[in-house]
Amino acid sequence: MTVVAPRGPGGDPAWVHVGRVVKLRGSKGRLTAALSGSPSPLVAGQQVRLRRQGQTRDVRIARVEHYRDRAILELEGVISADLAEPLVGSDILLQSKDLVDLPEGTYYIFRLVGLEVRAPGLGSLGRVANILRTGGVDLLLVQGEADREILIPFARSICRVVDLEAGFIEIDPPEGLLEIDAI
Repeated sequence: MTVVAPRGPGGDPAWVHVGRVVKLRGSKGRLTAALSGSPSPLVAGQQVRLRRQGQTRDVRIARVEHYRDRAILELEGVISADLAEPLVGSDILLQSKDLVDLPEGTYYIFRLVGLEVRAPGLGSLGRVANILRTGGVDLLLVQGEADREILIPFARSICRVVDLEAGFIEIDPPEGLLEIDAI
């Protein structure tokens, strides 16, 4: 199972962080954006929100080209380097309803955070507080009782059921996994 990085800013699930404008590209106001996940959720005609230093600006994408984890953006009304330069460094937010559907077994981080984690015979272990990206199997950081933190590998062999609608993840932990951090 895999997770995709977009997440809601400040806990707001309506707008999801999908990337950042990293540099100006040429004199016609084109911008290069680093995207935080794949596949790219950005398409021409889509409205995005740019946020920089507490200021926000809603703009429509006129044209987009994708290159691996980067996108070259042309934004409506941004037709020169002078107009585009102040946008460099902006976070790119997208309405969560506009996110692309992911393949089965792939989840957006913001949809997993807050889910209850259960184990048969043990009941609730706590709630997902964060996802730790390791470059290999991602880890669920579960906040349990008495501020106990548990790291659970987000692997099919362990996370047997992920039910976003019901709000829980059911795990089948291998022997010793829940005792690793116990003192």
